[in-house]
Amino acid sequence: MCPIMVTPWKNIALFLLTLTVLVLCVLVLRVFLAAIVGALVLAVATQPLLRWLRKRLANATAAASIALFIVAIGIILPGALLARILGQYAVAIGAALSNGAVEAAIRQALNHHPQLAALLQHGSRFLTWNNAAERAGTFLSAHAINLLSNSIAALTQIVVMLFLLFFLYRDSRAAVRALYSVLPMQQKEALMLVTSMEGTIRATFLGHLAVAAIQGIVAGIVFAILRVTGAAPLGMLTAVAAMVPSFGAYVVWLPVAVYLGLAGRLIPAILLIVIGALIISTLDNLLYPLLVGAQLRQHPAIILLALLGGIWMFGIAGLVLGPVLFSVAMALLRIWHERSQAGVEAIPVQPQQ
Repeated sequence: MCPIMVTPWKNIALFLLTLTVLVLCVLVLRVFLAAIVGALVLAVATQPLLRWLRKRLANATAAASIALFIVAIGIILPGALLARILGQYAVAIGAALSNGAVEAAIRQALNHHPQLAALLQHGSRFLTWNNAAERAGTFLSAHAINLLSNSIAALTQIVVMLFLLFFLYRDSRAAVRALYSVLPMQQKEALMLVTSMEGTIRATFLGHLAVAAIQGIVAGIVFAILRVTGAAPLGMLTAVAAMVPSFGAYVVWLPVAVYLGLAGRLIPAILLIVIGALIISTLDNLLYPLLVGAQLRQHPAIILLALLGGIWMFGIAGLVLGPVLFSVAMALLRIWHERSQAGVEAIPVQPQQ
């Protein structure tokens, strides 16, 4: 049999065709980017649970189904319900700010504190309380209503994420073997790259949980110092809200500050707004790069740039994709450096049996 001769232009045409199809596939999947990233993060973060189930269940489908059920009941369902409740709560607060009820309550409270009222009046000569409350209410209501109107899209993302998570659980070993088979690298290089990606995903997930917990603890301490009723539950709610995409710690401490103001406790309300804006809601920007950078052994500045750039480019999914891309880039640079030192060529990875 005569060997098939392939001309260079055919190789180029095949490369361009492959590249075009891959780009189109990425564009098609872009709408489900959050679901895909969420499934990957949960699959990596809950690997200990899956390994524990596989040791006790011979059937991979049964182990995957039980793991999926535990994750859905323990993580996804509470988060979705909390996001819905917080969104409705934000709509109610926005309506109260817009209809003038808050303005009347604030004016009544300021009547009991004339010195503070004079100070605030002097500092807000160009903005009346009515305009401030109305603008704040309009902003909050618009964002909350927009979030609630996208509930169907969010539900679709959750369903797709659970669907993908099941197959990641069941077929994870086959997926890893397929990934190794297509990487144009030596076995050691491919292992280093995959390990780096897995470690980055786990570090970003656990780092996000740790920062949210710290935000909740700090918020609970502040609530207790300001003598807010239910400081401990509010602190826990702050931690949970900080973990929910599209929300943050401010959806808890800001309504509490508004409540304190309506109750006539203007000094605690102002202190809570200042501490919340400058400390509670900024802890994630300060601590996240430090915690994740320490786990990944990368400089916090690199992690911060990867995080902010990833969010700007990919939205919420950028919380993971940004650090993962930088981690992969660093791993590839190490591979090139080692090859340049050793002077070896790439050897295709053989699929694991």
